[in-house]
Amino acid sequence: MSTHEMKQPTIALADDALAGESRGCCRGPAGWRDLIGHHLRHGLRRGAKRLVDIVAGVILVLLLSPIMICAALAILIMDGRPIVFAGSRVGKDGRLFKMMKFRTMRRDAEAIARKIQEHKINETACNFDIPEDESVLKLRHALQQHSPSDKYHRDPRILPFGQFMRRFSIDELPQFFHIISGEMSLVGPRPLAAWEVADFTPRDLLRHKVKPGLTGPWQISDRKSLTHDQAISLDLQYIAQQNLLLDLKILVQTVPAAFKNRGGN
Repeated sequence: MSTHEMKQPTIALADDALAGESRGCCRGPAGWRDLIGHHLRHGLRRGAKRLVDIVAGVILVLLLSPIMICAALAILIMDGRPIVFAGSRVGKDGRLFKMMKFRTMRRDAEAIARKIQEHKINETACNFDIPEDESVLKLRHALQQHSPSDKYHRDPRILPFGQFMRRFSIDELPQFFHIISGEMSLVGPRPLAAWEVADFTPRDLLRHKVKPGLTGPWQISDRKSLTHDQAISLDLQYIAQQNLLLDLKILVQTVPAAFKNRGGN
């Protein structure tokens, strides 16, 4: 299959307005009326979605403020500042923004990670008769490539209440402020870190044509069994079909899906 043939579906999915414009030019005045109507409908949908984000975001911040205050105080008392962790995420049209989360890991998490890795390496190396055996060196290198959390069920880097916050997504509550400011939406593809999209294909990058969301098609699916291509397809399908009714459906399904996913952990 040629490169042009591979990209053609992506172009059609990415901008149906462009296809509509081309068809409109061929049909004359009626086509232009259809094109204008298309843009008006698109603008109204986008405006309605933004209005819902602002109103719902403000209401939810007010309702959830006691929980956010308690979480902030708990972090401050147990481990001091900073209360919030801000990591770079890819937003609409590929623009980076700092996405806030309540900090759930200790301030010295990196130092603990190094100690865990060294402990695990030394512990495993003791099982070999010759410490400097080539297999030990290979093992040391392999262990250093993985996160300590993969080898310890109870990750000591996480604050005592951090796992609870993660389990019930309390750490993600500050993202409502991103929704109010317009960097995120209630529903949309989940924001990914820049390193996660470094190897994305042009088709994959189309998920960034809309604002990232607090919840989305991934959250109401069995995320653990999704392949990369399946996850991207869910995002692109949402973008192609997005409307307020679909957003409402995803929001309603998010809570039971979240408890189901966490219940299996």
